[in-house]
Amino acid sequence: MTQPFRITLRQLRAFSQVYKLRNLTHAAESLHMTQSAMSALIQQLEESLGVKLFERTPRMLRPTEAADEAYLQANEILARATTLQRDMTERTKAAQATLAFSCIPALTSGIVPTVIAEFERTVPQARVVVYDEIDASLIERVLSRKAEFSISTFEHDPELIEHSPLVESFISVVCHHESELAGKEQVSWRDLLDQRIINLFRGDPVQHLISEVFPIEGRPFESAFEIGYIQTALAMAAQRLGVVILPDYFVVENPHFGSLVARKLHDPEVKQTLYIHTRKGHVLSDVAQTFLGLLRRHLDASSVNRV
Repeated sequence: MTQPFRITLRQLRAFSQVYKLRNLTHAAESLHMTQSAMSALIQQLEESLGVKLFERTPRMLRPTEAADEAYLQANEILARATTLQRDMTERTKAAQATLAFSCIPALTSGIVPTVIAEFERTVPQARVVVYDEIDASLIERVLSRKAEFSISTFEHDPELIEHSPLVESFISVVCHHESELAGKEQVSWRDLLDQRIINLFRGDPVQHLISEVFPIEGRPFESAFEIGYIQTALAMAAQRLGVVILPDYFVVENPHFGSLVARKLHDPEVKQTLYIHTRKGHVLSDVAQTFLGLLRRHLDASSVNRV
């Protein structure tokens, strides 16, 4: 009955050393093993190949013609194994030192660059890749493994994606610092009835929350402007064109925030969660945990309306 064809890298390393040194004892010493263990490996390899590799003489081992041919191929296999191990080790190191994530533009245009700067000071060897895209693309990056995690306000398919809260904040009205709302001790949703509201397009999670509050006193929600991007809405608010209804974490370190204030809305108080999304079962890398810890700290430190 034919024996299973089994060749191990350990056998090939032993054979290569014996072939080069022509001496079983010296070869065994070079690989830090006993002579009997070395002899057993050579015998196992001969049995697997079905050929005799060495002629034994009193003073040395003489390679056979089969050994001459096998030596070249064995070295090729060992070299490929070494290359494979090195490449995979480098790949692992590169993956461990790469922070790749997707994030909604409303954050990447505000607080995220500040956090990345601190992250690079903390982990200087890390490479940072940021995909600032719309919602569907954010999750596609995670599912395709191009991004380790995503940050957004949307919830996603629980069969493919896991989400955990990054921060939770109350909905605020963002207005110019000289606005009458900025000077009020407390701002309610009712106070917005006579304001020019810069509204984000439908589909944004914040708009769903707003729809649960209105109508107020029989008056429906009306907007003065319909805008697609938060950055644009904030820029318009900075020019006193109206007010924006948002969680305050979208305003933190925004270029226009110097002339804006965020006031928590009351009666009722409405919460909005910012989520971290990962593939099902994925454990965040050390660099990802470091970055998210810094981001959470910055958001908590700069918010006045955090839950």
